[in-house]
Amino acid sequence: MIQAVFFDFDGTLIDSMPAHVVAWEKILSEVGITLDDLYFQLNEGEKAEDTIARLLAENGVNYSPQEQEALIERKRALYRKTAPKGLIPEAAELVKELHRRNIACDIVTGSIRSNMDAVLSPKEFSLFRHIYTPAEYGKGKPAPDPYLTALERSGLTVFECMVLENAPLGVRSAKAAGIRTAAITTTLPPQYLAEADHIIHRFSDFLSLL
Repeated sequence: MIQAVFFDFDGTLIDSMPAHVVAWEKILSEVGITLDDLYFQLNEGEKAEDTIARLLAENGVNYSPQEQEALIERKRALYRKTAPKGLIPEAAELVKELHRRNIACDIVTGSIRSNMDAVLSPKEFSLFRHIYTPAEYGKGKPAPDPYLTALERSGLTVFECMVLENAPLGVRSAKAAGIRTAAITTTLPPQYLAEADHIIHRFSDFLSLL
């Protein structure tokens, strides 16, 4: 029986990807970098530090670690100005139903806590038992570290947990941790989510997988 569900945050629980994309595109355009339309949706979930280091290196932009961190902080500030507030209503209903079934809900995210504080209310935070941000784990998604950390701290087995994700890197992370994973098509069509054990189109469909 499932005892805990680990949720991704951006694009899964909140409709934040458009705001993230706009913020990334703005700061990257200043250093002459433009990307394919789905780049950030396909790479969503990894640590911002990994994203910026790779993109700068691939495009021959030589920035010091301090300059890279300054870019990231500017991106985060831009995001917080435009990010939508609150959980996706259907996602909130799913979390509440899981509570009614005595199933714990955790968040496992590549977002930092200050970004989350900008969009969720204390009441919304209270729906979740634990929140795992990059401060709590080692390597970011697609490495298994984020979900292994959540699993180990839960005290449960992989057979007692499930993951709900929306992006390929998050799916790979959860699968590498050995956890059964559902992917929801909130930000990408099914063909990009084929590595998941299940693909769903509505939050309510998740309940049939328990």
